[in-house]
Amino acid sequence: MCCVLLPTRAQAPEEVRIRSGAWFPPSLVISTDANLVELVATVRDRHGHLAGGLQAADFEVLDNNQPREITFFSEQRAQPAGPAPAAGAKHSAAATLQAPPPEPRSIALFFDDAHASMLGVRMSAEAAERLVANNLPPSDNVGIFTASGTVSLDFTSDRKLLLAALARLQPHPPEGVHSTTMCPTLGPSEAYIIVRHLDIAIEDAAVGEAVGCNCLQQPPDPACIFDQRGVVQSAAQSVWQQYEYQSTNALDALLIVVRHLAAAPGKRVLVQFSPGFPTGGMEERTSALTDAALRANIGISAVNSEGLVTDRTEARKLFLLAEFMAAASKSTGGQYLHDTNDWAGSLRAVMAVPEVSYVLGFSPPGKPDGKYHLLKTRIRGNRGYRVESRPGYYLRVPSTPGNGDRAIGVDRDGARRPGLLSKGHGQMAVGREDRNGARAVLPDPVEVALVEGRDHLKTFWLF
Repeated sequence: MCCVLLPTRAQAPEEVRIRSGAWFPPSLVISTDANLVELVATVRDRHGHLAGGLQAADFEVLDNNQPREITFFSEQRAQPAGPAPAAGAKHSAAATLQAPPPEPRSIALFFDDAHASMLGVRMSAEAAERLVANNLPPSDNVGIFTASGTVSLDFTSDRKLLLAALARLQPHPPEGVHSTTMCPTLGPSEAYIIVRHLDIAIEDAAVGEAVGCNCLQQPPDPACIFDQRGVVQSAAQSVWQQYEYQSTNALDALLIVVRHLAAAPGKRVLVQFSPGFPTGGMEERTSALTDAALRANIGISAVNSEGLVTDRTEARKLFLLAEFMAAASKSTGGQYLHDTNDWAGSLRAVMAVPEVSYVLGFSPPGKPDGKYHLLKTRIRGNRGYRVESRPGYYLRVPSTPGNGDRAIGVDRDGARRPGLLSKGHGQMAVGREDRNGARAVLPDPVEVALVEGRDHLKTFWLF
């Protein structure tokens, strides 16, 4: 079982006023009175340049091919860095005062040491070391996290601690699990691709290997050849069942990091270093992760840890396994970079903030159906624009929690404060309300607990 160990901080809880009210199902994103599905979109023109100045009426959002009314819209512009001063130019005191300080950032670097190769882990770590040593502003805090949980460092600006943690990174493939020794020999990526029918060429290659092993009569018996596709499917299913937990563990570890990052101050950035891993059939997990990042304004970016792959079959495998990395980056306004051996340059690129992006939201009609919904976002009339946004969302049906669950509150600064109710209460908080009456839905229903009461939230919603 995989976990991410996160440091804890002691809290001094104080009372808050709590009132009971109607049950509100957990929303996909922060909302007022209805579920709101949120999208971060970047738009490029026919020349590849980011396009600004668009309005809500310019966008069209299709939810399972059904148009949705955009009920929330905002254009987001990054703070311009400003032109570099000319050589020999004198800086006036007024000019110095006008230059705003860089916005502090909380940066989570997530290393997928469960799937990456030794080369991928080492080159990814070296890219991060360069960032920390040479390009990290003093106001930024960086945390180091891994899929295996073997290396974990909470957010800090201490370069020595960060470099020491990065030096400890090593690949940690699962122990005691191996690809099948039967013919054909399949690894987890090939098994997943065959089970999901993602690439017929990879499946045909495995069938050819099975024919060579099992159909020894010359010429091969057509019936035996026909049977080998079933043999391959059975072998692939067996291998994938052994390795599937590895993907779910990686997603769970990422979700833990996202929730931890959500409580960090400043602009929040998550960068994954991974070769990609199978996520087909795990839409509930991947959508929950994307939703949690969107609610906390976390931009997710990814760098393929394996660099440039020249073998066409291996490149195809990496493309198929990187589906989640690419989708999460598009969904949150980040970038996914691959097919390059410039790991350090890729990291610098994904850390750059898009000059302009858009946040859109819509409320799906009816009750949650517990299904994955495909999304398509486009510019009306096309006009040569290309939109990058999330490919879908999972509209989960809220479950009824029981008594005795852990309690987590959220204070005005967004920090999550753990605690417990008095024994026997078992009431769950699903939202909060500030002193101005503004409502927001909590990321997940939680047992009512206490947060620090002074100058923080006034009430929780309960059921």
